Amino acid sequence: MPGPFPFPVDRKHFIGIALQDLKAAGIEPARQIVPAWFGFSTHVDAVPEKCEIEITGRSQFKLFVNGRSLLFGPCRSAKDVAYYDTIDIAPYLRAGENRIVMQVFSYPENPSMTDREAQGPNYCYGDNDGPAVCIDGAIGDRDPGDPENWRVWLDEGQGFNAYETFLLGANETVDGAKALSNPLLAGQWEDPRILKAAYAQIMQYDPFGARRGKTFEPRPVPLLYRKEKAFPGWQKKTIPAHSSERFIVDAGELTTAWFRIGFAGGKGAKVQIMYAESYYQRGEDGKKYKAVRDDESGFIDGVYDEYTVGGDTVYEPFRFRTFRFVQISAETGEEALTILPQNYIETAYPLNNCRKPDFTDPRKEKLYDVAFRTLQLCAHDTYEDCPYYEQLMYACDTRLEILFTYAATDDLALPRQAIRLFGSSLLSSGFTQARFPSREEQIIPAFALYFVLMLDDYAGHTGDLDFVRPYIPAAEKIIETFLARRCESGLLAPQGYWDYFDWTKRWAEKNIANTPTAVTDGESALQNLFFVYAVQSFCRILPKYGRSDLAEYYREECNKLLRLVESTCWNEEKGLYREGPRTEEYSQHSQIYAVLTGLAEGERARSMMEKVLDDRSLVPCSFMQQFYLFRALEKVGMYDRTEDLWQAWQEFIDLHCSTFPETPFDPRSDCHAWSALPLYEFAR
Repeated sequence: MPGPFPFPVDRKHFIGIALQDLKAAGIEPARQIVPAWFGFSTHVDAVPEKCEIEITGRSQFKLFVNGRSLLFGPCRSAKDVAYYDTIDIAPYLRAGENRIVMQVFSYPENPSMTDREAQGPNYCYGDNDGPAVCIDGAIGDRDPGDPENWRVWLDEGQGFNAYETFLLGANETVDGAKALSNPLLAGQWEDPRILKAAYAQIMQYDPFGARRGKTFEPRPVPLLYRKEKAFPGWQKKTIPAHSSERFIVDAGELTTAWFRIGFAGGKGAKVQIMYAESYYQRGEDGKKYKAVRDDESGFIDGVYDEYTVGGDTVYEPFRFRTFRFVQISAETGEEALTILPQNYIETAYPLNNCRKPDFTDPRKEKLYDVAFRTLQLCAHDTYEDCPYYEQLMYACDTRLEILFTYAATDDLALPRQAIRLFGSSLLSSGFTQARFPSREEQIIPAFALYFVLMLDDYAGHTGDLDFVRPYIPAAEKIIETFLARRCESGLLAPQGYWDYFDWTKRWAEKNIANTPTAVTDGESALQNLFFVYAVQSFCRILPKYGRSDLAEYYREECNKLLRLVESTCWNEEKGLYREGPRTEEYSQHSQIYAVLTGLAEGERARSMMEKVLDDRSLVPCSFMQQFYLFRALEKVGMYDRTEDLWQAWQEFIDLHCSTFPETPFDPRSDCHAWSALPLYEFAR
């Protein structure tokens, strides 16, 4: 063992609150969300042309400079990484005293699943050491890297409410009389509730390679755009004392944004702010459903924040919300309350629609534009399945979102980051995680194969083999994991997790997990065919890495599986592949992948695809599998038949949707980017 030597101190280190101080305040970061404010004051003689800082926070933060909200972070990451943002704050500084404030929420690392009010969003890893911040850079006459220069307040008025979308974390219940609000600068800078700041992490790795805390890395994707927009027709409204009122404002289109609302007077008034993608209607069975999205004969239902008015202020939730409609319900006490309209701040990933085709058909152009907005609102620091609910990056969705990004834009940063993250999610089971980053691990075996497909897609689109190289072993591990688990017949066996492939009504009626019927019976033709489809894709790039022999081995294994599907699942009388050797059920899916893998060719393949389009007894594809249906029709020379399929998308335009929903039937989410297929098809 070497002798003693000095440890290097990195400029990037977290500044937090001593655990004994948190304990004295009755706070347990391992069991609850901890809201705090960190304040840094510095004097600037003259405003510089540039003042660039690097900034991050734990678990999530919002940056204010002299009262102006500038940044939300950090960028979503793997558990052991703290991404830091780089931002120039010079335009927001002034000569004299300047105050930099960070609103921070820390989340428990392993919250109880039964205590939803203690949960942060699933995409954000918690930390049991509580809230912390980090700013690296020179700002005026004080060093932001020294905890002596920081003040810390715990926000006693910030609470949380649980609701059904638990994967997105709890929404806010704020008591304006107790809550700190930016700028907590004027009268509260010397508040007696100030806690002492302390170093929370000094180094990333010690000299022996042991990791201490998180590794600091620069943000790998561009900052999200922030665009101020107004609600058409929202007027100032005064609600008398001892009364209640409810009204709805309409943004005109779905958005992801920081909602803002102003209050004057009305101390003690209770306000609920409910966010919705659509109006709902009520069926004869009492169940709610979506029809024309802006049909005001319906009602609003959705997630909400609650605010108790404590004085004149503008309230803005900590995290962005997803909405087209916002229902504001207010109940006043002794004072009348005036509600003041505010602009909202739309935010999303800065995709540039640089490859929009020239259209002669306005209906198709509308489909394209709605598809692009769908993709835009499902992209923030990562791709997302939907912005209203989970906001999680699922591999199935992401493979399509990446392809749509390639078709419509020149952006490579977000696709690269998606591949990096899924590549880092490989588990000891042999599968990459189905969604990532995610505090709660989930395995959907087929979703690991979508990661394999991403590698061939990226290499083919960019020619950048060096970027893909580190992920080749992960793809091999996934493939070998599937091959190691087979039935006596030689076909791949169900992998023992969630063998999900698509949202279909018929499979949902048979099992709550919506898995193909054949999976519950044993071998599944669809599972085997989709595996072959992904491995064939991987074999296209293996020779470029000197692995031609491995590619040949995999092709032979795939051919064995195809021969077994042919011998056990082909029904000559129907001219279709059944879902499994013991399952007399037929789906569009299995026929599609029989064509895409080359198992069915020529006249047989065309005949099968005719049945896929015309035979209503087949389990139909939902939006997520339509891309693969289009590819199969293209392969057999029937692409012209796709024209009729656009009617499913057109129906949502007719229902006044501004983004495309999750499924063609009874959609839970009104914005789901696996439905943005027009971007890919029309751009080609």
